[in-house]
Amino acid sequence: MFLLGRIGSVSATLFLAFVMATAMLVALGLYAPTVLNWILDGAELVEQWLTHTGLPDRYNNFVRLFLGDEQLAFLFFTIVSRIIIAIVASMFVSATKPKSLVDRAFG
Repeated sequence: MFLLGRIGSVSATLFLAFVMATAMLVALGLYAPTVLNWILDGAELVEQWLTHTGLPDRYNNFVRLFLGDEQLAFLFFTIVSRIIIAIVASMFVSATKPKSLVDRAFG
C-alpha cells in the first residue's frame, strides 16, 4: 500500500509541476516578455552548446532532434516549480507532523 501511495504522490507532484510551469511561462509571456525573451535566449545558448559538443553524428542527430530551446525553457520552469512544491510540502509536513522522540531529543 505504501508503494501505491508513493506513486500517486509522485504523479500528483509531477502533474502539479507541469501545470505550474505552464502557468509561469504564460504569466511571464504576458507580464514580463523581456524576461521570457532573456530566458529563451539563454536556452538557445545552452542548446547550441549541447549540440556542438563534437559527438558523432549518430548521437548528435538525436540530441538536436529532442533538445530544443523551448524544451529547455520548459524544463527550467518545471525544475523551479518542483523546488517550490518541495519547499511548500516540507513546510506543511513539518507543521502538521508531530515530532518523534529522536527529534525532540536532538533539536
